Amino acid sequence: MKSKIVVRIAAGAGLALALAACGPQASTKAVDSAYRTVGNGSGKIVEVALDAIETVQEIAPGVKYRVWTFGGSTPAPVIRVTQGDTIRFTLTNKSTVNLSHSIDFHAAQTPWNVNYVPVAPGKSLTFDWVARFPGVFMYHCGVPPVLHHIANGMYGAIIVEPKDPLPRAREYVLVSSEFYAGTRAVKGALEGNFAAMTAAEPSHVVFNGRSNLHLDQPLVARPNELIRLWVMNAGPTLTNAFHVIGALFDHVYPDGNPTNVLNGIQTWNVAPGGGAMFELSIPDEGQYPFVNHSFAYTGLGALGVISVASDAPPAPEDYPVMASPFDGGIATASGTVSGSGPKAITPGGGGSSGGGLTLKAANVAFDPKQITLSPGAKITFANADPLAHDFTIDALKLKITVEANETKVFTVDAPVGTYEFYCSIPGHRDAGMVGTVMVGGH
Repeated sequence: MKSKIVVRIAAGAGLALALAACGPQASTKAVDSAYRTVGNGSGKIVEVALDAIETVQEIAPGVKYRVWTFGGSTPAPVIRVTQGDTIRFTLTNKSTVNLSHSIDFHAAQTPWNVNYVPVAPGKSLTFDWVARFPGVFMYHCGVPPVLHHIANGMYGAIIVEPKDPLPRAREYVLVSSEFYAGTRAVKGALEGNFAAMTAAEPSHVVFNGRSNLHLDQPLVARPNELIRLWVMNAGPTLTNAFHVIGALFDHVYPDGNPTNVLNGIQTWNVAPGGGAMFELSIPDEGQYPFVNHSFAYTGLGALGVISVASDAPPAPEDYPVMASPFDGGIATASGTVSGSGPKAITPGGGGSSGGGLTLKAANVAFDPKQITLSPGAKITFANADPLAHDFTIDALKLKITVEANETKVFTVDAPVGTYEFYCSIPGHRDAGMVGTVMVGGH
């Protein structure tokens, strides 16, 4: 499973087509340019490739669920592009249970019967589309029954940032969704209950793929800092009445379009398949829970916390083109390298020479847990478990995912020092998949 991002500038690509600027149409041109890009866009091409694949994910403590995914996780990776970009998308279907899958980008204007068609197992589909409208949008599988594919995990958020940059803020992405888990495990994991899906009787209602994830791992901010929350509701059925306890939203932008502005809002409904951008600043230190204010569902896992403290770490300078969905879109998703700071990884072949070693994952544990490396040394990561693991070092913006019974070799290019590594797949760190790597022999 790979998630690939390549960004390049296409030579000779035209800018947005000009609208007539004379007479009564002049004001229309000004308004249109503020909220949409027409024609062929800016000419910048962003290549995005995702695999459709099934895996097992912990959706609540001790609750393993067999998810259908884009890119190996539910939600799928957060994708960030800029208004006017051309997205060259490739879907490769690696289903192991003979399921066809497709893609539906709510941010795209493209023929459904051409580009949103089912892709059979072992096949790929590539097409281009222009991100003409800014905002936060859903992408999902559209193979019938669509309810079944979305409820089993085939969805993600794509953010189209406006071509005129927004004010700097601390940003997080929150994907709201429901799971409909059955009651009996099949080969160690629960599966979706289609009767419960059609009756809209969820077992879990969550943010970012796990019950109460951000209660255990709060979002952080500083007093009076501008916080920008991109909220997308994947559903598939329930509305999310989004609310932050103890705070008010300075501004709410339906669908995340900066021309759609509302002021001083307490709660805003985000429909299934919809999104919104929320901006707020919180003056006092403390804990500020965010919830789905439809309280029949809050107790099913739709709860997190914004922790406000003056000693909170600074906001990131930028955000990855393809980001992890489990930390609010901050870290680079598996298979990509992005952001400033130390160079993190170079996946590739070869042995474990140059001061390298072999790291094993077995029985949901790392062996060894303490690693000593020379700068630039290679790690051979061998996964003996029947489920995926990753090797994550937050300080290096590093994440390597290794599928079941797979081995990868990568290089750690980092300054001398000691770093914590762990498996970021929900539940694995809590199970003890954590250790330290000492670069330079400290």
